[in-house]
Amino acid sequence: MKKILTLLTAVLTVSLLLIACGNKQDKYADQAFMNDLSKGLEARWSLSDSDPDNESKDFYKQLDKKELDSISSYSNKKFKNDKLHEHAIAYINALKKQKATLKYYGSDSFYDKWNKATSNRNAELLSINKIQKVKVSAKYKDYLEELKGSGKAQVEKNNQNKELSNLIKSINFEAQPKEYPEDTFTTYKAVVKNTTGKTIKNLGLIVKIIDKDDTTADTQYVNTENWENGDKVKLSFDTDAEVNQIKVSKDYVEFGK
Repeated sequence: MKKILTLLTAVLTVSLLLIACGNKQDKYADQAFMNDLSKGLEARWSLSDSDPDNESKDFYKQLDKKELDSISSYSNKKFKNDKLHEHAIAYINALKKQKATLKYYGSDSFYDKWNKATSNRNAELLSINKIQKVKVSAKYKDYLEELKGSGKAQVEKNNQNKELSNLIKSINFEAQPKEYPEDTFTTYKAVVKNTTGKTIKNLGLIVKIIDKDDTTADTQYVNTENWENGDKVKLSFDTDAEVNQIKVSKDYVEFGK
């Protein structure tokens, strides 16, 4: 009887150790997420291939749903790699934002919004792939490469826009001395260096002049062309409005290749 009890105790101990090891391995969701991410992508591509000419609202909805059903639960799970979790959440949110563009379905702006959301989703997928390689079956390897290419282009575009935003924030227009005291207009100038890393073929800026009552008293438009990286340009405008604050924002931009 004693031997049987000893044997049962040993078996129970081994079982508990195995369960503990299994729980320890399952503590983090990193690999499970990567597996389900791949499953969701393949489910999306399979649906897309099943009816390639379908452009109905419900079909677009089902495409995103295939992925969300597979990975949406990972927003609240514990990851060992915090960066992977951060981009997993961002990817899930990108899917939700893409799905939200369906409220514009039927309008002229829908496809632009859907495609922009697709590019942002692909940019997050690229970030995930840099942390841990996304693996798909041989049938879908070309699909994945296409998404990664789109993501790379969007990342470059986002970086360009970020650099341009920083450049615009750095613009400091200063009032110039008047040639004649009776002049009602004042000239404002700024010397700005292109720090975006790219040639700016065309840039248009909106300059809002804010008075002491925090009201837009005047709006001016400033532009420059063929602005090579590292070069400085002089920007200027004239106004007869009272200037308490100057706000500069982008109107349009075209970067060189």
